[in-house]
Amino acid sequence: MIPVARSHEAYLQFVVEQLHLEYHTPASKVLLQCFYSDLIFWATSIDLSQTASLLKDRYSSKTKGRKPRDPADLLRSTLLMTKFQMSVDDWVRSLRTTPVYAILSGFPPDSTPGVGTFYDFFRRLWLAASPHLTKRNKRKQRKPRKKGKKNQKQEPKNPKITEKLVARALRSDKIHYSPKAHDLLQQLFQTLFVLPSAAKGLLGDPSSFRVIGDGSPVETGARAYGKFLCDCRKKGNWKCSCERQFSDPDADWGWDSYREKYYYGRTLYMFCAADSPYDLPVYPRLFRASWHDSVSWICGYRELRHWYPDWKVGEAILDSAHDALPIYTMLEHDDVSAIIDLNLRRSGKLVYNDMEIDKDGVPVCPIGRKMICWGKCPGRQRVKWRCPAKVGKWECPHPCSPSEYGRTFYTSTTDNPRLFPRVRRDSKEWKQRYALRTGVERCIKRQKIDYKLEFSKGRSSRHWNIRVYLIAMCQHADAWMEEAKKANLPSLDQWFEGHLAA
Repeated sequence: MIPVARSHEAYLQFVVEQLHLEYHTPASKVLLQCFYSDLIFWATSIDLSQTASLLKDRYSSKTKGRKPRDPADLLRSTLLMTKFQMSVDDWVRSLRTTPVYAILSGFPPDSTPGVGTFYDFFRRLWLAASPHLTKRNKRKQRKPRKKGKKNQKQEPKNPKITEKLVARALRSDKIHYSPKAHDLLQQLFQTLFVLPSAAKGLLGDPSSFRVIGDGSPVETGARAYGKFLCDCRKKGNWKCSCERQFSDPDADWGWDSYREKYYYGRTLYMFCAADSPYDLPVYPRLFRASWHDSVSWICGYRELRHWYPDWKVGEAILDSAHDALPIYTMLEHDDVSAIIDLNLRRSGKLVYNDMEIDKDGVPVCPIGRKMICWGKCPGRQRVKWRCPAKVGKWECPHPCSPSEYGRTFYTSTTDNPRLFPRVRRDSKEWKQRYALRTGVERCIKRQKIDYKLEFSKGRSSRHWNIRVYLIAMCQHADAWMEEAKKANLPSLDQWFEGHLAA
C-alpha cells in the first residue's frame, strides 16, 4: 500500500501538540529546555515532506494490507538514530522509553515502530535485490605482499587505466550513466539536503562550482579469510584454492598510506563544495579499496555531472594522487580549471620545448635561473616569460639571445595542461585555492571520527552506503543548525507559542 504523506507544517503541529501532552508540568518543561531544545530545533528544521513521493515506487500499489508508516517519519527517526550513534535495537528501545525521541521522529509515543520496520525501510532504500553487489561464494583474495610508503597511495595495477577511462568518457559529449543500487539514496540526499543547502548559499555558486575530491579507507567488519565450504583441511591441505563464503564479498584489500598498512574494506571517495563554510559533501561514493584515487575520481566525476546537470563545475581542487595527464585533459575538455599538486615522484626531469621546467611550472634558463613571468596573452591560455637578466638588469655570464629585449619563452595550457595549468603554481592565487583542499579532509573526519562511521562493523554494501548517506544528511542538518544559531534561535517557549498561534 502506498503511504499517505503529510506536509512539514502538519508534522510541526504534531510535534507541538504531542510535546504539550507529554511534557505539560513545569518540571518537564524545564527538562525540555535544558536537555532537548537543540535537538528539537535540529529535527524540526529538516523538511522531509518529499520523501514519500521519492519512495512511492518502492511500495506496493495494492490497497489491501496494513497501512505503512510515513517514510518521512522513518527517515527522520533514522537520522536521529545516526546523530545519537545508536544501533537499531538500542534506538527502538529508546523510542519506547523516551517520548521526546518518538515525537520528534513523528510517531505517537504509544505507537513506535519495531526493529523489523527499520530494516524493511533500509531494504526499500537499496535498489538491488541483494545487500551485496557480487556473489558471496568466491575464491580467497590474497593480501598484497609489497608494501607502500608513508603518505604514498597504492599505485594502480594497470598504468594505462586512467588514459583508457578518460578516452572512454570523452568519446561522446553525452554523459552515459548506468543505474546504481544507491541511486535512491542519492536522490533523497540531493533533493532533501544538497539543493536546500545550495539555496541557503552554503555550497558556493552553482554556476561556477568549485569541487574538492579525496578518498579515505573504510574497514569492513567482515573477515578477509571467508568461511570454508570444502573439506580440504581434513585432508591436510590448508592452502586450497576452493571457493569460500564471504559475509562481505564486495570488500577487497587496499593500502592505507596514513597508517602504513593494508586494510580489508572499501574506499570512501568524497566530493565536497570548496566554498562551503561547513565543508559539506555533495556526492559521497564508495569504491573498491584496491582502486587508486585517480580512478575513483574519473568514475565519480562523471557521475557527479550526471546528478547535477544544472551546475557548472568551474574548478577542481585535488591532491598529487590525481596528478595524471588524462585527468587534466578531461577537465580541460569540460572547461574546468585544474588545481592539482604535482607528483614529482613520477615526473622525473620536466622538459618543455627543450626548456627545463621546475616543480611550479616555471621555465628555468640555461644558467639555472627562473625566468620572469611577463603576463598572460589576452584571449589565449598562454603565459609569456622573459630573461631574468634583462628584467633584473644584471649581466648574464652566458646570454642565450643577442636581443636587447632578452630571450622570451611561452608556455601554453593547451599544449600541456599538467605542467601549465590555468592558475600558475608559483602564484599566491594558487596557494590560496589549493589551501581549500583540506575541506574534504575535514568532511571525511566528520564521517569517520565525529559520527564514527567504522564503529558499526557493517558487512554489506547496502549497510555501508546507507550509513555514509545518513551521516552526510546529518552533516547538512548540523550546518543548518549552526546557521540558525547565528540568527539567534528563539527560546523553546517562544517557539511553542509561535506554532500554537499558527
